[in-house]
Amino acid sequence: MSGPPPSLYLTASLDGSGLIAIDPLTLGDISNRQLLTGTPSDMPSCPVGGPCALVAPSGDGRSLAVVGYEAKGPPAIFIFDTRTSSLRSRPIPEVPVIVDGLNADGSRIYTRAWPPTSLTAERLVLDGSNGKIVDREPAFSVGGEEVATLIDSEQRRIYALVVAADPQAIGPRQVAASAWDLKTGTALWRREIPGLIAGSWLTGRTGAEGDIRTRLVPGLALSPDGRRLAIVRAFDCCVVAGTYWLLDTTSGDLSAERKYSRGTSILEQVFGAIAAAKEDDGVTVGASFGPDGQVLYITGQSWKPDGYQYLGMTALDVESTKVLGSDIKMEQWWYDNHVFWLRPSADGRWLYVFLQRTGNADPKGYFLRRVDARTLSVAAERRFDSYRFAFSLFGP
Repeated sequence: MSGPPPSLYLTASLDGSGLIAIDPLTLGDISNRQLLTGTPSDMPSCPVGGPCALVAPSGDGRSLAVVGYEAKGPPAIFIFDTRTSSLRSRPIPEVPVIVDGLNADGSRIYTRAWPPTSLTAERLVLDGSNGKIVDREPAFSVGGEEVATLIDSEQRRIYALVVAADPQAIGPRQVAASAWDLKTGTALWRREIPGLIAGSWLTGRTGAEGDIRTRLVPGLALSPDGRRLAIVRAFDCCVVAGTYWLLDTTSGDLSAERKYSRGTSILEQVFGAIAAAKEDDGVTVGASFGPDGQVLYITGQSWKPDGYQYLGMTALDVESTKVLGSDIKMEQWWYDNHVFWLRPSADGRWLYVFLQRTGNADPKGYFLRRVDARTLSVAAERRFDSYRFAFSLFGP
């Protein structure tokens, strides 16, 4: 991609209105000009309690699809050119569908039949100019319980962490990583991950709605060049210690299994124990690469019987296993934070983090932060009154 990198745009709305470019340093609005000048007049109104729209960018940041869902019939789809803010096309699907995303240049729309089903269901590929079906990609089975999935930016491959499907399981099971070609539904490879167990199971406890289940979800990340898959286990105390596996995405070969840990003081161990995940706590690990593929960002969230707990964020050097930085103990009541999304800057210097401070935090609320991409120290912060969606887009 030539020219300047795309800008970070934020909006509070699902329908794409109010998209404003954010200054990369101050985090203030660059101007009061919205990327899209208004919501199209024939977009459906949002029903109470349910989503009515989806905003999906193309991989190159030059196209933006705004998709409105009706109770019946095909969705309303509008594709905009982000560099001119103009409406590029108004494709009309032949059948009701849910939109998964656009291809790299916005010329194709990847969809599944409505109502929504598994990501491995049959996909209908629509022409981005008129909505006509130009291809069908077959459904396939992952052969177990999907624990984590991701689709590459070209919408050509899906990667999944899978365990044996067992509704009566009383503990986590062995994890296998697999890859499929979305166009053909062909399984490309399958690799058991040594020593990694995850999935959902019965805790033996019951609640108002019956049996209580819990779940362990490892982190799953694809490198920017698409050549490496990272799988991260960080289910214990916080995320400054764990194990990660690196797989070649072409062959599925395991290229590395590495443990990482940051040396901790007695005081850090005491504070870490506050957020430590216990047996039968549900833990979800998030993982994403920096733009050069050399740094891996790892987050952890735990759902305990007495409520939610944040397990922190760590920046990890992939090759050396060195923990470069962590947000643990960077502020009082850090373990009440709820991180929603991370976005690295194009030059790799900064990481943009959107989170909600809850519980005993003061002040509470939603915050966008610019943090050092290695140490994770906060360089700038902006408070918002509600959640914000983020998109990396070119603008006029």
